[in-house]
This record gives sequence, structure tokens and C-alpha cells, in this order.
Amino acid sequence: MSRVNCLGVLVVDALSAPIGEYPVPKVRTQVNTQTIRFLPGGGAANTAAALGRMGLDAGVFSKVGADLTGEFLVHDLQRVGVDTSGVVMSADETTPFTFVGIHGDGDRTFIHTPGANLTFGVEDIDLEALLSTEMLFYQDFWVKPAIDGAPGAELMAEAQRRGVVTLLDECWGLGPNRETFEMMLPHCDYVMPSLDDMRAIYGAEAKAEEIAARLLDQGVGTVVVKMGAEGCLVAQGDEATHVPALAAEVVDTTGAGDCWDAGFIAGLIEGTELVMAARFGNACAAFCIEAVGGAAGVPSYGEVRARALADARE
Repeated sequence: MSRVNCLGVLVVDALSAPIGEYPVPKVRTQVNTQTIRFLPGGGAANTAAALGRMGLDAGVFSKVGADLTGEFLVHDLQRVGVDTSGVVMSADETTPFTFVGIHGDGDRTFIHTPGANLTFGVEDIDLEALLSTEMLFYQDFWVKPAIDGAPGAELMAEAQRRGVVTLLDECWGLGPNRETFEMMLPHCDYVMPSLDDMRAIYGAEAKAEEIAARLLDQGVGTVVVKMGAEGCLVAQGDEATHVPALAAEVVDTTGAGDCWDAGFIAGLIEGTELVMAARFGNACAAFCIEAVGGAAGVPSYGEVRARALADARE
């Protein structure tokens, strides 16, 4: 079985729903919700947890605080089979935290405390352990300012020199920043960005096909532009294919893109062709948005695979 190492951020998410409105000082100082759940969040946590839930071999490399919330993250990831030996616990910083307001339509808004994400650097990583893998997934680009850009590009270049398959996904975070993003592209076998985020750096009217072509021209092997409810666009060489999203009951879209990544990687590990791997991604994302939390709804690999194959037959 191929090993997947996820390099990114770990966050404690407090997910509260439904949010109809936010408090306003001296006008409406309190609003009430029906539920709140504390779950692992952040791209690396969501994708690694989804891979673990599917029974795949995943490790995570990140930095958290040496506090109760950091211990919670590590324990919860271990519970679903993720190797957390690459997680550094800092006594001087706090664990990243996000209050996630889930709105009635499943959309979300965030109040975020970056914590240890701001200082997570190459010096915190056991590079030999990170690169002892078949796949390296660089996640949460624009969230890790001490690595994103030139240090991350060199890390990915070294991974490719060692024959490791390199993948990249971004997150709005402290970006978007076109210059640092484009530093990474020549060293990526797969890039799976969000259409909305790419439009922030390539133009609000840019089409998915145009963005994919631009990224391919900069040396990326394969581009998948994720388009939410519209599915995704898979592009390689001169070919681009739109893969519609699967029908799903939208409960919470938190982590949908990260779980899509996990499903797509699972398809690559199985050796499926690219469009089918994208269907695996769509299936995993569908399971994700049907439950509250980043990867809480992801089932076994067999169930994800069966949903993807059923969609392919329709």
C-alpha cells in the first residue's frame, strides 16, 4: 500500500449550527445555536483523517501547542489510524483554533486563531521521515508563512528528485499570493486548487479551463480545478474533462475540498485513470458534506469506491 504524507496544518474546529446571524454589540449581544461539536480541522488533519478512515496509510506533519487542544488533535488522528509522529508540540505557542459558524444552507464562516501555524517551519520537520513516502501532499498553502514559497518549493523539488509523487492544494489563509504559489508549480505532479481562490489571483472572470492551462504551462503534471457544487475539471496535456459533482444532502461543507483530495488520492493509489480518480474524490466529498465536521462522515474505502463506481455507471 502506498504511503501518503500530508504536510499542512492541524486546527481544532468548534462547529456551531445553525448560525442565522452573528451578535452585534449593544444591539443583539447573544445569539443561540442548537449544536456545537469540537473536531479536528485544517487541511492536513481532514485529508489524513479521511485517508485513515478509508484504511489507507497516512502520516501528518504539522505543529501544534503543547496544550489540551493539541493533545486532542493528536489523539483523535491516531484513533482513525493516522501516523502523528511528524507532529511537533511547542510549549511556547497555542494550538490553532477556528470557530466555524455553519449556516442554514451548509455554508460556513470562520473566526480563526493561527497559533503555531505562523511559525511552523522547515526546522520543525524531520525531512527524512517526511520524504520516506510514495506520495507527499503539500496542503494549506498560504497558511504556513514560514514554509510557503521558496522553502516549500525546494522541499517539493527534493521530493521529486527522490521519486516521490508530489501533490499541492491551497487554502485562502493569509493569501492568495500569486508569486509564492507559482514558485511551487514546477515541482508538483498534481495541483488541486479551488476555482474561487484561483480567480482571486488570475481574475474574477477566469474560466476553469483557462486556469488549468495556465498552471500546466508552468510545469504542473496534472491540474484538477475544484468547483464545489459544479464538480471539477481534470486537465492533463491538451485534454480537459469536466466531472460533475455527486448528488448529496448538504449538511456542512467544512472539509469538502480536503476530503475530495483524499478520495482522489485513493483513486490514484488504486491505479484508476484520472477521471475515475476524480469520481473517487467527488464520492468522498459527498460523504463529507452529509455530516458535520471535516472528515467525520467519510466511511470505508469500499463504500467510497462503490459510490464512485455507481456514479460512473449512471
